[in-house]
Amino acid sequence: MKKLFLQYLKNSIEEKNSLLAKNDLSQEDRELIASAVDNLNSIADQIDAEGDNENLEELKNAVQTLNESVAAIQEKLNQNKQEIPMEQNYLKTQNSVHDFANAIRDSKTADEFRSNWSNVLSTNGITISAGSEAAFIPEAVKGMISDIWDRNADWLRDLNNTGAKRFYCRYNTSDQTAETSRAKGWKKGDTKVSQTINVASKLLEAQFIYKIQEIDLKTQWDSDEALINYVISELVDQILYEIKRAILVGDGRDVSSDYKINSFEALAKDTSDAYTTVATASAAFLVDDMRAMVDSIKNDNNKSVYVFMSKADLRTLARVQASESSTPVYMSVEQVAEQIGANRIITTDLLGSDYKAVAFIPSEYYLVGENILNPVLYTWHEGYKNVDVWRYECVAGGGINAKLSSAVLLTA
Repeated sequence: MKKLFLQYLKNSIEEKNSLLAKNDLSQEDRELIASAVDNLNSIADQIDAEGDNENLEELKNAVQTLNESVAAIQEKLNQNKQEIPMEQNYLKTQNSVHDFANAIRDSKTADEFRSNWSNVLSTNGITISAGSEAAFIPEAVKGMISDIWDRNADWLRDLNNTGAKRFYCRYNTSDQTAETSRAKGWKKGDTKVSQTINVASKLLEAQFIYKIQEIDLKTQWDSDEALINYVISELVDQILYEIKRAILVGDGRDVSSDYKINSFEALAKDTSDAYTTVATASAAFLVDDMRAMVDSIKNDNNKSVYVFMSKADLRTLARVQASESSTPVYMSVEQVAEQIGANRIITTDLLGSDYKAVAFIPSEYYLVGENILNPVLYTWHEGYKNVDVWRYECVAGGGINAKLSSAVLLTA
């Protein structure tokens, strides 16, 4: 009897181990099955150690209970297999995250990664056409990237992404009110005068912007998901930070630096030009200076205007006190924006001590390059250092397109 029961236990354990190998298990079900296997092994060890066990019937009942709990999971898997396409099951599992991480670790180039990941998908019953691998990534990984971009890309999404590798911004240097630009009346017998158009231009070109991270293989991670989440978060956040900083105030590096990001025209400037009006804050009322700054933007079509300022200055603008003895109240950010003629106020600590505020029409700031809002992830193994190297990279640049579509308020 004991021998037969041990064989039954062995078969039960093998069945559950086979079930653990399935990719479409939820984390909760996987943990339950693993716990059942541990308990079954413990019962088998107990029977072996005690010889002719007097509690055999009691142990049989315990085994039956464990098997029934796992059988319910098996039944659920069979039902899901009929109702849900295989690829949807697989890409929602923890195993898909693990396989995705391994595909990255085992690849030295982007092409090799695509091939490795395609093979993983094929093994799990997903047949795809070449080039569409990016559309079939684990739900967890897709969620990580989307969450980070949605959370941190913010106003970058409102810029004008041309999709071009390079772009010429052109404008007529003649003022609309100049006699040479104005439409004219004609007097019989006179020769009509044509307008001479003087066009100035600037070229927007992209450059490679990257973030590289080395992960020492001695570093221990609780899970593949934790590793991927850490790496992607770090890489994406830094790329976003650099692009935002370069657009707002410049990257801050010396012009001779090998790491200089110079493909973005900075909104913050010290002197006025054809695209930007620069003024200095007065000692009177900040709200008047802010309003004048926004009003200096040429915005005949009433496009959205964004204003960057510090949190301290936003509080100053929001604070309202009827008299010296009355209790101050604070307006909402939306009310302050309406007061100064802006559609949105964005607080930042990047302006430093030189700039009080920067305003611009986001749709008139043009972006050029590739993978600007979706940088490409590469990885390879560096054998000499025994590290995994991760690189997030895009080709990007940009600049102000429309005449007088931005403004700067300098600190007094």
